[in-house]
Amino acid sequence: MEYGGPEWQKIYFRLRNSVEGYNGHAKNPLAEGIEAAGSRRIRGIASQTILLAFQLAHANRRKIKSWLETLALGGERPRRRTHHRRKTKDRGAWTPTGHLMPTA
Repeated sequence: MEYGGPEWQKIYFRLRNSVEGYNGHAKNPLAEGIEAAGSRRIRGIASQTILLAFQLAHANRRKIKSWLETLALGGERPRRRTHHRRKTKDRGAWTPTGHLMPTA
């Protein structure tokens, strides 16, 4: 797979989007709010790290619980509608014209 090629971009952007989406999920100020270190009122890097690990574990639990709610178990209908993905543009369409060299 060529670095920067269409196949690489497809894989890279899919993985990048999932990581950034999870970061936004964990940074939600109404839930864990991991970016606000002031909410972890304890001193020391080891203590901060342990509390952050508990916050991330709770964010994972919330994410898994919301996913389980979308499943239809035992032939029943899902309790919640699944999220429908929107149509996306071509991966190179966001770059302004003239800033990428055409491939030969």
